[in-house]
Amino acid sequence: MVKRITAVLLALMLVVSMAACDNGSAENSNANAESSSADSSTPAGSGTSGTDESKPQTGDLREENLITLDVVTMASGKEQADTELVADAMNEILEDKFNVNVNLTFLPFATYAEQTTLMLSSGDGADLLPVYMIPLPTCANAGQIIPLDDLLDQYGTGIREQLGDYIECGRVGDNIYGTTTGRDLASTQGFAMRKDLADKYEIDYENIKTFDQLKEALLRVKEGESDVWPVAVSAGENIRNWGWDPLGDDMVNLGVLPNMAQESTVVNLYATDEYKDLVTTMYTWMQEGLIQSDAVNTTETASSLLQAGTAFGYFTNLKPGYAEENTSALGIEIVISEMVDALASTNNVSRATWTISSGCGNPGAAMKVLNELYTNPELSNLYMFGIEGTHYQVVEEGGATNGQDIIDFADGLDVTTSGYRRSGTWLMPNQFIGNIWNGNAPDYWDATRAFNDTATKSKAFGFTYDSEKVNNEVTACTNVVAKYHKALLCGALDPEETLPKFNQELQDAGIDSIIAEKQAQLDEWLEKYGS
Repeated sequence: MVKRITAVLLALMLVVSMAACDNGSAENSNANAESSSADSSTPAGSGTSGTDESKPQTGDLREENLITLDVVTMASGKEQADTELVADAMNEILEDKFNVNVNLTFLPFATYAEQTTLMLSSGDGADLLPVYMIPLPTCANAGQIIPLDDLLDQYGTGIREQLGDYIECGRVGDNIYGTTTGRDLASTQGFAMRKDLADKYEIDYENIKTFDQLKEALLRVKEGESDVWPVAVSAGENIRNWGWDPLGDDMVNLGVLPNMAQESTVVNLYATDEYKDLVTTMYTWMQEGLIQSDAVNTTETASSLLQAGTAFGYFTNLKPGYAEENTSALGIEIVISEMVDALASTNNVSRATWTISSGCGNPGAAMKVLNELYTNPELSNLYMFGIEGTHYQVVEEGGATNGQDIIDFADGLDVTTSGYRRSGTWLMPNQFIGNIWNGNAPDYWDATRAFNDTATKSKAFGFTYDSEKVNNEVTACTNVVAKYHKALLCGALDPEETLPKFNQELQDAGIDSIIAEKQAQLDEWLEKYGS
């Protein structure tokens, strides 16, 4: 109990920290309830993995008695008024196939981590849910979620087929505790910009690959547009990553694999030549007036400055369809320069993973439903988009390259009036088998899947770091990073003067202990699972 309470408090502290950087019991049928495969106090890596048998189950998968499961996820914006209507439609499919019903709960982004933490700690209100903004090891070590290995073998073979190697990123210790969502699971880094100004100043954005090439383009904009910042930042953050694997803590980078993560030696990012060169470039650009002068203190987003016409572009994580998505969202045409190749790391994958709560009385039924959400387009589309004719209409039947439809809001509806908004679909199990929203390329999901499959994989791909042994050092070092890191990347601090102080304070706060612990865990993992 003490361990669980401590884990909850740590998770809530993390939620508050991450928010600063960015951003009753439901009915369960207990008849014929399957006992949870892992005791709620079982730590990660104990070897208990789900059921007594792990052979794939075929034939009749129906439960003897009707089971009702609480399924929780996130949605932004207003309350989903038609949630029950959609749940009823989903239950027609699930009851016929499994004799299972679902209650759907949508939690707002602002309180999602806090509310799911409380649900998991109490064991009430959530059977199936994605863990997001809380480290997966925190939930696994506290016994709040159960290992899934045997359940996946028995009822979740479709999930394994859909995720391929990416399923390994839900591993904590020796067991898989979560399955990631079907979305962009790698990331490439680059610069997004207004096409009107790029065309005006004849910027060859498709072939910009280096900072020197980008600087040449930015200088043209600065010279020709006196009231436009060449580089805008979002709420004080300029660049989050430039080709390193943060090994589980991408906001603070306390021990990383640098240079596209192809070697297994964990290093202090802030003491590398790579980091020094990056922040020195940003400092030079700030001195030359290429980065907005109030970058460190601004509360505005870069996209809002582009919409207002006061900025040209910004650094960002990129993915297939990024330019098209943001062109639609901002109302101005956006183009991109990809400057860092796509890197797949556990951090990108495991930040959103579907889990089964240790409070779930019917884990087998939960896995059946989860597998169906990963593999059944009809059920997945209901969950993501609602009911055809009520919430959306088909614009082009079979128009997507994955065999699904191109869709849009039903007649008379928009994002403000629909009773079931398409919101937070990236956190739902598997977008790859679903419809494509009008305005996106017909091959959007196939292109995203190919992007994942061809990304360079980190040497530590599949490794999940557990900071429990060095929590005090992590807290102290996180406070040090907050003093310097974002300001350095905004170009507001002189690296020659700042980096020695920054690294000395990290040393004093215990970064060497963190790196040693990460290295030890990584070495052990590589012995078991490394190629």
